[in-house]
Amino acid sequence: MANLSAQEAWSVETMSTLTPYMMSGGDNFTSTTMAPMRPPMMTPEYVQTVQYVCDQVLIPLIVCFGVLGNVLSLVVLTKKEMASPTNCFLIALAISDLLVLAIQIPHFLSFHPDWSKVSSFITFHRHYTILRYVMTNIFLTCTCWITVAVTIERFISLRFIAFPHLACTISRAKIAIAGIFVVSVLFHITKFFEYVPNPDHKGRPLLLTELSKSKSYDRYVHISNITLTVIIPEFLLVIVNSFLIYFLMTHHRRMKRHRTGVHSSVDMTHITIIVITMVLVFIVCHSFGLFLALAIAVHGRSHVFMNPLYQSFKHVNSLLVTTNSSVNFLLYSTISKKFRTTFLAIFLGKLHDKNLSWSMQNSNSNFSSKTNATAYISQISNDSSNGKGGEHSEM
Repeated sequence: MANLSAQEAWSVETMSTLTPYMMSGGDNFTSTTMAPMRPPMMTPEYVQTVQYVCDQVLIPLIVCFGVLGNVLSLVVLTKKEMASPTNCFLIALAISDLLVLAIQIPHFLSFHPDWSKVSSFITFHRHYTILRYVMTNIFLTCTCWITVAVTIERFISLRFIAFPHLACTISRAKIAIAGIFVVSVLFHITKFFEYVPNPDHKGRPLLLTELSKSKSYDRYVHISNITLTVIIPEFLLVIVNSFLIYFLMTHHRRMKRHRTGVHSSVDMTHITIIVITMVLVFIVCHSFGLFLALAIAVHGRSHVFMNPLYQSFKHVNSLLVTTNSSVNFLLYSTISKKFRTTFLAIFLGKLHDKNLSWSMQNSNSNFSSKTNATAYISQISNDSSNGKGGEHSEM
């Protein structure tokens, strides 16, 4: 955010799997009761370049593409013919990703040099930063655990294919999704009370509350976030996805040998490949987050985020997390034939209807005002029944 102050730029970066650690503790914020704040360090040029390219060029473009892609995914996945337990999880994932991306859009206004100097906008942006910090954490946690849930659902479907009663149903999927959203909100709700906007526009944008200055609370936030939102989900996904790949290969060989249930097997294979690919993309895109989490656990937040190299990693991590929330539509369109067919049926069908309406309007303009399209079609039918339809049937 080159257009805001250096202090503002240092403080408001929240878009990351590690946002709880970036904005907790006393490293980036001060309070009115503390000693005067230190002047911000000179940021190396390469860090400024990485920040500009990631935050002001690539992320806004990816967010726009991701919002459109997630909306299109929801349009297709919510069709009645697409109903399934797996698609319930994919719908919830699309909603969570869409909210992660949408909550970032007002932040892009701060890049404009005129907006960033307006007093009312600065006040709004400081209140919005707290909301963005909390909601980003909530929706990223939802995205993380929904990905884990859909991977486990696919694993159970393949591993226990002979036991249908163990398979996830749509109602069970909805209960799991609701539980994930509720627990995520409860887990991060205290973050609303960690900071307050600084009314002094010349000072740091946010001030610490008594809650966030508590060492026991800070320790709880650090340990719980790094464990439940980074380490456990990542390792679960690596393990379950490895088993999923193995059982998919076994299932494919079995179906190929017996040649039974070909169509249902193809659908199951495609949706499983989508989940496997989605998990692999998730692991790759969150790898920087895991690395930063482990670095914080070993060296501490102060050491990590005072290091220019780790600062640049933070911006790259933000870019990767944004990308992960934006690419699922491409995965669905590339791998799933059923998704492509439904998508084309929805949008090309509407386009066909518009073209048909436009064609009828052009046909009407070729007749006199006394002749309408209905009478013309009726005349064609009458001529055809009298054996005169050769010329009109050509049309």
